[in-house]
Amino acid sequence: MMKKVLLAITLLGFMTACSQSDDKTQMTLDQQVDQLVTEAKFDEAMELLDETSSEEALKLREDVHLRHGIYLIYNADPSQMRENANNALREFIAVLELNPDNEKARAEIEQILGIYRTFPDRQPAEDVLDQLRDFGFQI
Repeated sequence: MMKKVLLAITLLGFMTACSQSDDKTQMTLDQQVDQLVTEAKFDEAMELLDETSSEEALKLREDVHLRHGIYLIYNADPSQMRENANNALREFIAVLELNPDNEKARAEIEQILGIYRTFPDRQPAEDVLDQLRDFGFQI
């Protein structure tokens, strides 16, 4: 009797594991990326997209960079705000490298630059400034 119960539990666990792996393989690329981004696993989402060179993957890369930048700004620890602002700007620049017409990325950049302008002697990191100038932003 005990062997049957143990066998049944083992089989149930195996079936559950198999169905979970099937669920993941049945998810579209968009769904997999969205799940990773929702879990704030931006690097894993980008690694998944790096394995694909489709038009869909390019659009998803743009979205991941945008959502990562927004995450960095709005979920930042106040003690890390300058570093997060620079990293968010880098993410928004990556969006513009993929799509120079992305208005949301441009608006987020302008908002961050506007905040910097309210503080004397404060500005983004030099590498970020150079990239922003290349995209026509006034610092």
